[in-house]
Order: sequence, then C-alpha cells, then structure tokens
Amino acid sequence: MFLEQTSQEVFIRSKNHGEAVAAAMWEWMKTDAVTFDGYKDPFKDSNWEDRLDEAGAWTPTQPGPEEGMFPYWGKGRTLAIKEDMRLCKPYTEYVGAFSEDPRSGIYAQSLEVMSRNLTGGGGFQDEWVAEFWSDDLLELTFSPPSRWIAIADQVYINEKANLEEAIVCNAKVGLALHDAAIGAWNSKYHYNLERPESYIQRVIDHTFEPILDNPINGENGISPSFPAYPSGHATFGAASAEAIASIFGYAHGMTDNCHRNRTEFIGYPRTFGSFYEMASESAWSRVPLGVHYRMDAEEGMRYGTEIGRAVNRLPWKN
Repeated sequence: MFLEQTSQEVFIRSKNHGEAVAAAMWEWMKTDAVTFDGYKDPFKDSNWEDRLDEAGAWTPTQPGPEEGMFPYWGKGRTLAIKEDMRLCKPYTEYVGAFSEDPRSGIYAQSLEVMSRNLTGGGGFQDEWVAEFWSDDLLELTFSPPSRWIAIADQVYINEKANLEEAIVCNAKVGLALHDAAIGAWNSKYHYNLERPESYIQRVIDHTFEPILDNPINGENGISPSFPAYPSGHATFGAASAEAIASIFGYAHGMTDNCHRNRTEFIGYPRTFGSFYEMASESAWSRVPLGVHYRMDAEEGMRYGTEIGRAVNRLPWKN
C-alpha cells in the first residue's frame, strides 16, 4: 500500500533503511542475555527454598512445576523506565504487615478472593470475566502480553489505521510490554508474596482452589508458578492500554473478539468504553479466578500505567 503512495526510489530506500535499523536493533538486543534468550530456561536461578523464613514467602502450588518461573527476568535491560522504577510500591502500603490475624488486611483480601471465587458463591458474570482474561494456558490461549498485541491488531482493522499509526502503536506496545515484564517480575521476586491459594488453604479453608483449569491436560485448581504481587496481567494491561490510548484516544471503545467461538471456556466477546476499562477488568478478573489478591490488581494497574506513561514520554516525533 505504501508503494502506491510514493515512488519506487523512495520505497526501496525506505525499505532498506528499515531493514538496517531492525538488524541493528536485533544485534543490540542480543547483548542482553536475560531478555533475549532467557525464556529458554525459565527456572534458572530459582531459589524459593532459601527464603522460606520470610513471612508469607511464596512456595510452589499444585498442580504445577516445583520451581518459580522467570526469577531472573527483573534483571533485564529496560528501554523506557529508569532504575528507580524497577520496583512497584510495597504491598504493605495496601494491607500493612503480613499477618495471619483475622483482623489483618491480607486476611480480609483473602476472604474477598473466596467470596468472589465460584467455589465461594460467585456467578456467571464472575466466571465469564475470569475466563475471558485468563490467558494462562500454553497451547490454548494467548500469553498475557500477546493478548494486548491482538487487541491492538483489532483496533487497526476497526479504525482502518494507516501504516504510521500501526507502526508507532506497535512500537509503543512492544516497549511497554517489555518494561512491564521486567518491572513486574523484579517486584514479584523482591516482595516474594505467596498466592491466595497458599494463604487461604493454610489459614482459612484447606479445601479452597482457584477455578483456573487446563482442558488440555486435565489439571484443575491452577495458580501461576511465581509470586503474586503485583499482578502481571494488571501490569501488562495497564502499560499497553496507556500506549494504545496515546494513539487512538483515551475514550476509545471497542469489542474484544479475541476468544470468539471458543468452546473450552466462556469466550463471548465483551465490549468496553476505553482501553483503561479493558485493562481494569483484566486486572480484576484475577480475583474471582482465585489467583490474586485485590492489591495485586490495583498496584499492577497503577504501576503499569506509570510504565506506559514513561514509554509515551520518549521522543516519538520531532
């Protein structure tokens, strides 16, 4: 389409320049072993057993691997955020010190997880929201970051976006997701907070289970295999929403068709008034699913928004 708008000479020159920039960027990214090929060994440097003397320390949940995934990811090289943004706020700012006292903040948030989770009396709406955003299952759903790339792709089609809009938006979303992953995982393993499943089963109700099931291998009651705070879904969503909104507007509504026609879970499309609303629902969905506390979602939203704003502040145009 671009060739139809310009001369052959400009098209070839632009194409060659773009490929040269991409090749240089690829070679530069290779120099950060953490984010370039760290995914090849997701359990490298896992040391959860060394931290068991910490109050509320994360431990593996069943079913799942016996190690924490990507404990090293927070050491990667960031692209937009500075060193002082690698950590989100402490969870103690939301619930106070970790405690098993029924009067404590984390106990109250655990009760909320139980009340919203289907095993505690939730309803169809909670299940729909929980499953709609549960991009947790390898070979079945998106990953949480790639879900937001799929959302952006829908916007390009709906809005008949031009090449420049799509390129800039993809670049912003890519940078936001990259830094959100580093910041969220650095924070997760710094605060090292156990999942609601572990807290509730130990302190409140030993029969509690999340509603995250895997229809491929038959596993039920799954919690993701890394610490709870902050929520990765929330951080990815808020950072991406801020990036996409900077191009297409902060009151841009859309219907998300990512899971249309799914039969393994409730995939009915959902309609939203803004990208922030989408990210907020994605963040909250982790509570009725049973895998996150409210504070994980709220801090992920706050932190992810700040990461997205840092990306937007980069000098995109002269």
